[in-house]
Amino acid sequence: MAATVMVARAKKRYERRRVVEIVREVIHGAKSAVQARIEQTQHSAEALINTSYIERLNATFRSRLAPLVRRTRVGVHKLCTLEVGMWLVGTCYNFVWAHRTLGEERTPAMAAGLTDHRWSMEELLTFPVPPAELPRWRGRRPRWLLEAERAA
Repeated sequence: MAATVMVARAKKRYERRRVVEIVREVIHGAKSAVQARIEQTQHSAEALINTSYIERLNATFRSRLAPLVRRTRVGVHKLCTLEVGMWLVGTCYNFVWAHRTLGEERTPAMAAGLTDHRWSMEELLTFPVPPAELPRWRGRRPRWLLEAERAA
């Protein structure tokens, strides 16, 4: 994992459908750095490792992607369709949809300093993305690929 990645976990122990214990631990990264980031994002010195942020994100994905609402993935005939949908929802979550908790109609990307404005859906879908690097071709290349390379 990258040195800047921090992973923390809150494990809940239940008895008779009630939470009786919560064990909070840092999996990757320094405890002081994790605590500083939590205090920064929750705006409180008494902030603790909790699951509210990821649960809120999971609820957003379930509300925006119909296949995640059902218990089975019968609505998705190909797993790549679900993956593409999750990338789109995740990108919209960060760049297009404003969050009241961030104040002043800001997006998470604005709060992180990645952009200075809230993107429109058109801007997001027409943003020029650099082409992906294709894996090296093994064996003889097909004729259509050779023709495409010559044309470019």
